[in-house]
Amino acid sequence: MAGYLPFILLVNCVLLLKSSVFCLDGVFLNQACNGGKYVAKSHRLESSDALYYAPNLACSYTVTVDTGKKVMLISRIFELEAKVSGACVDYVNIHDGDSTAASTINTSPLCGVVYKTTYTSTDNAMTVYFETDSTGARHGFDFIFVAVTTGTCGTSQFACNNSVCIDSDLQCSQQDECADNSDEDGCDYAIPGKAGLDGSAFLIIGLCIGLFLFLLATALLSWYVYRHHIRWRLYLRRPLTVEEVVHEETTQTTAYPVTKIYYKEKFQDMYSDPGPPPYHSNYGSIKAKSDVTSESQGSSTDVISGGGVSTSTRKGSIFEIPDETAY
Repeated sequence: MAGYLPFILLVNCVLLLKSSVFCLDGVFLNQACNGGKYVAKSHRLESSDALYYAPNLACSYTVTVDTGKKVMLISRIFELEAKVSGACVDYVNIHDGDSTAASTINTSPLCGVVYKTTYTSTDNAMTVYFETDSTGARHGFDFIFVAVTTGTCGTSQFACNNSVCIDSDLQCSQQDECADNSDEDGCDYAIPGKAGLDGSAFLIIGLCIGLFLFLLATALLSWYVYRHHIRWRLYLRRPLTVEEVVHEETTQTTAYPVTKIYYKEKFQDMYSDPGPPPYHSNYGSIKAKSDVTSESQGSSTDVISGGGVSTSTRKGSIFEIPDETAY
């Protein structure tokens, strides 16, 4: 589980950054259900502050702009559940007015995946209605509302290439608020305040990176402790069979056997040597594995004894390293 903690932290950091990375004013529909906002220049609306929108929603959101202007909705991301039996079960309707009683701009409910598109009101208000069923949640949508005019642009407006006029302050905001990206052409984002990040975003990014590295180091340390210490103790509690032992000799009872299931580089020469280890006067006579097996008078599942005289190669007898913590 510890190995997944860095990934979980990274996901949570991404979710936290969703509300702080962009300087563009915005809300999440699940937090502003059946709400609305007056928009002077532009405004952002996302379906949820989570990775997936919630089930059983029925929410509307109304945007109004100055009289004489229109509301242009730019759909940046749109991913809802696909149609079921030819009908939308999770869907969005865009109403041309300040309530859901107004006519819809879209000809049919919007669901599934819809690539970048725009919708423009005929007056100074637009209402988005979002409804979901109890299953099949997806990532949802990301809308930008822009107060626009058409025709000749004013002195405080920027003329988009698609004959739409937006506020001149929206130029080079790192948001495509013209719907054709003409407001971002030739921009220099090195200017402070135009980089698309606010002060809290940098702080959050730094904290996320620091916590990610800390948890990653903790996970690696935990794996090392398990690999070199905990696994050894679990190994000691488990009785061994004769077939598992690589080399056998009469040794001290405080050491451990070299086996095929618990193996370290120090035993490479012993593991690859098919013959018995040389005789050592300090530890008595050496018995071949075949002799030990026959003497056991049992099947291959006979357990190597842990007390008295042992028929296993031991750490202390071979390397004379009694401290198991060295491993």
